[in-house]
Amino acid sequence: MFNFLKKNIRSSDKGKDMLDDVSYIREIRHIPGTWHQYDILLAARGYGWETMTDWAAYMEAADLDQISTVTVGETAHSREEELIDQYRNSSGTLKEFSALKTERGMLAIGGISRILGVPVKVIWFNQTRVLRLFTPEGDEQLMKRYTETMIRRMFGTPDEMKEAKPVPDNE
Repeated sequence: MFNFLKKNIRSSDKGKDMLDDVSYIREIRHIPGTWHQYDILLAARGYGWETMTDWAAYMEAADLDQISTVTVGETAHSREEELIDQYRNSSGTLKEFSALKTERGMLAIGGISRILGVPVKVIWFNQTRVLRLFTPEGDEQLMKRYTETMIRRMFGTPDEMKEAKPVPDNE
């Protein structure tokens, strides 16, 4: 089923409408590999811990099944602390997860994307405009549409997986 869904998303590219709005994505850097890395620079201001945990809770509810990792760290380069066992033993959502009540420098959540049908790990970096995705999916345009959907919180709406207009160069 997931392969059909992914194929259907790709086949709709030719006639797909764009959002009538400017993208929140300033730039994407794609590093190919077995696990493709997408570093996304947002066009908006930096975000904080509350936004990160809210965004992760949204992803948990809207797109990610079989959550396999929940990690935190002090900085982008520090050792990550894996919280998946605590998360699985908790009753509730990420928004209520007591281990996320203390502000940290990095938060990551990973699972199977219902939209893409493949594993996705999303990493947020506190007080930055950067987020990072890891996935075996190597289609940069598909991942740009996925990220735009995630940023705008449009999973389950008619506008999911649509691109917005590029950010003007003068911004």
